[in-house]
Amino acid sequence: MSLVAVVGDGCTTTALGMAAAWPLDDPCMVAEFDPAGGCLAAWLDVSRSPGLADVAASSTPGSWATIQSMVQHAAAGIDVLVAPTRTVEAAAVVLAATTSVLPVLSALDWLVVIADGGRLSGGISALVSQAGIVVVAHRQHSGSAVAAALGFERLAELTAQLAVRSIPTVVALIGARPYSAQEVSEFIQAETVVPLAEDPWAAAMLAGRAGSAMRLRRSPLMRSLADLAGIVSTSLRHNRVTDGWRQPADRRALDEWS
Repeated sequence: MSLVAVVGDGCTTTALGMAAAWPLDDPCMVAEFDPAGGCLAAWLDVSRSPGLADVAASSTPGSWATIQSMVQHAAAGIDVLVAPTRTVEAAAVVLAATTSVLPVLSALDWLVVIADGGRLSGGISALVSQAGIVVVAHRQHSGSAVAAALGFERLAELTAQLAVRSIPTVVALIGARPYSAQEVSEFIQAETVVPLAEDPWAAAMLAGRAGSAMRLRRSPLMRSLADLAGIVSTSLRHNRVTDGWRQPADRRALDEWS
């Protein structure tokens, strides 16, 4: 399976940044499955339609041809399937797409789908359960070691649930204080913890702010997201079925961002 579920804190930034840094020889797209509402139409300056709502409302929502026809190609060079922006509509669309669209995306072996699943509440979501690998983004509380430790207790509970289900998991740790990635890895008993830089400027640019594309590419956040993308890509290459055909990536380089 080539479905990557990204959940937790800052998961939209993490999903989009991973796609921007994804290896060019490995086709990928971003799909929004956040029941709280999508952001990428605004961030990437694309239309709110077509998108996931149009797929769910179609007569053939379980067809890859239908899904593909609703994918938009952003000027930033990233293919995206956007979700509705409003929470009530998004929640209904994501629920409807769970049984029809998700199985199709999870079965693809020639295209990586990086899916923004939002923050988890009340257990494992359908997106997570159908993913080939899960990226849990967690922002540690830099101002209080006690608050940070409490957050890691909850993170450990989630990663334990994923381990029981044998779902490969990577923790993306946002921030370097008060605990290091190694300390966090030992505490939550996770095999892979990747530190992500606290970089408000780069995060804002990913969210649509104008700025230097070269500076973005060289920013601490994008460098750390490239590390994360490389680790996840390598894991997928190792574990997923590879007998399907591949299409060439149709994405421009990150330096075309403006």
